Amino acid sequence: MSGKTMLLVGFLAAMAAFSEVITPLAASLLLDRAMDRAAPTKHSSVSARSFPGVTMWLGQFDSVKAVAEDASIDGLIVQDVRVTMDGARIDMADRVVINQVTVKEVRNLEIVMKVTENALAGYIGAKVKEARNPTVKISADKIQLSSEIDLGIAKLAVGVDGRIVGDAKTIRFVSDRLEIKNTGGINFGAAFGDIPLVDMTRLPFKAEVRKIVMEPGSITIQADNHL
Repeated sequence: MSGKTMLLVGFLAAMAAFSEVITPLAASLLLDRAMDRAAPTKHSSVSARSFPGVTMWLGQFDSVKAVAEDASIDGLIVQDVRVTMDGARIDMADRVVINQVTVKEVRNLEIVMKVTENALAGYIGAKVKEARNPTVKISADKIQLSSEIDLGIAKLAVGVDGRIVGDAKTIRFVSDRLEIKNTGGINFGAAFGDIPLVDMTRLPFKAEVRKIVMEPGSITIQADNHL
């Protein structure tokens, strides 16, 4: 093998090695920025992997792991979000042209979200126009919501016991017990009976809620694409 040939082979090998280092970093940064645009966060990071690395520019990913803190999803502040995708096909054209992540296909998807009682109270206060100064207490078996309804001439005390439920379409708060004192015959059940939290159909991938765990102070929601 001539010296020039050896030099060329060495150069191509170096470029290939360089690509395997730089491409995952660049792809991870692009996906991180798109995720932050879709769900603004306090802090987020994405780690993307594929071999060979160049296939990521074609939208093929062996694995993608994303972590975010205080992410705003449909206005709900989620303290901790973890997304794992294996065997994913992502539309990189959408990412570059319109700064949006479109997941066309994913073999294995797992999502874990943690919501605190303060975040839930803040969301209800912002989304339920009848609610004033709501507070939320989460225990292992129920969620207790307390609020006021300001009618201008009077304020009504509201007490709700409920839980979080979810499926492939929504994550929502549903009430099991609703108590409102001195309503004067006005029905406020519709306002507090079923409160949508997250529209699952707006996520860049299809997933269904599989498990919801309540513990003192927070709720952990697990979703995936498993059949």
